[in-house]
Amino acid sequence: MKSSSVFSELQLSVYLDYIQLPARFRPAANPPRDYALLHALHVHQLAAIPYENLLLHYSQARTVSLDPQQLYEKVIKWGRGRGGYCMENCIFFHHILRAFGFDVYATGARIRLREGGVPWGDYVGWWVVTTVMK
Repeated sequence: MKSSSVFSELQLSVYLDYIQLPARFRPAANPPRDYALLHALHVHQLAAIPYENLLLHYSQARTVSLDPQQLYEKVIKWGRGRGGYCMENCIFFHHILRAFGFDVYATGARIRLREGGVPWGDYVGWWVVTTVMK
């Protein structure tokens, strides 16, 4: 794993246990930085860390921190099956991918609602998208 990660080796190990990543994709197995590793991380992240916005509705401050360490505490350290809304999860996963040596960047994206699978109406909200570069 890259030493430039915002997460320690211990934090990453706890994260990998939390998402139940198979041993062949763990750093000790020295997996290649390829599509298979990216896919495994993505699938296990999605299965273990839900998209939800409870913090916005059930906290006194109704504010969200995008600090990677605070996201780690909320999602992994505190456990409880919690995740975050799209920006929290994407920024958290962005730092996980960097720790694995992927060259990634975050960018903004907007969506349009769909009716019958067809986009319609104005663009709503902003999303953060993590993109892996080749």
